[in-house]
Amino acid sequence: MLLRRVSQHVKTQNWFAVAIDFFIVIAGILIAFQITSWNEARKDSKRELQIIDRLQSEFTMLENETEEYIEFVESTKPIIAEFEQQIINYPEDANLELMKRFFETAFSLPRPAGQSDTYQQLIASGDMNVLDNQTLLAELVNHASLTDYFLHVNQATREWSRSYVVPLVRLRSLLNVLPLEEAVSSSGTKADLIVAINLYKEVFEDQLNILKAHKESFAELNKMLIDEKHEKNL
Repeated sequence: MLLRRVSQHVKTQNWFAVAIDFFIVIAGILIAFQITSWNEARKDSKRELQIIDRLQSEFTMLENETEEYIEFVESTKPIIAEFEQQIINYPEDANLELMKRFFETAFSLPRPAGQSDTYQQLIASGDMNVLDNQTLLAELVNHASLTDYFLHVNQATREWSRSYVVPLVRLRSLLNVLPLEEAVSSSGTKADLIVAINLYKEVFEDQLNILKAHKESFAELNKMLIDEKHEKNL
């Protein structure tokens, strides 16, 4: 219909009408492009908000998990000190139940929390550009690097210290099958056990410091995600 009208106007050399027709066509195309652009922007914004929401949910869970680890580690510090005194004073006041209590609770190092599944999916799919806040993007990358570092340090520390805490590992196994005196004497010298427990205490404190630093990183990132989500919802 419009094309026929343009042809008629050209034949009659009504150039003003031709100009108006072309203006209508161009305006229509621009409006169509704008509507498409708005729809795409709305979809992108909705998707970005969904990703931010998932990230915030996962990082909150990981932060809470790390907080639980910290509480567990803090709660077992007195048990480690109690066990250390048992070894130092042995055989005086030796207490089988107190020694077993150490191995059942405090002889366990929780690992740092891992990466967010949503973040890993964004990296794998190359969709990090969905997030338009560059500061948030930088913080996500920094946190991921920090997490990788903590996991690496944790694994390296475990491997390095494994051979040094052999007397403790041996004692843990023997306490369940031998009398206390025989279990202790078969685990190594008293000096070996004291060295092992002191090394374990240092590793334990290092692990606690890692967990606390990790929790701070989680808290900072979660604050940024909550602020970003609030801003997107305005």
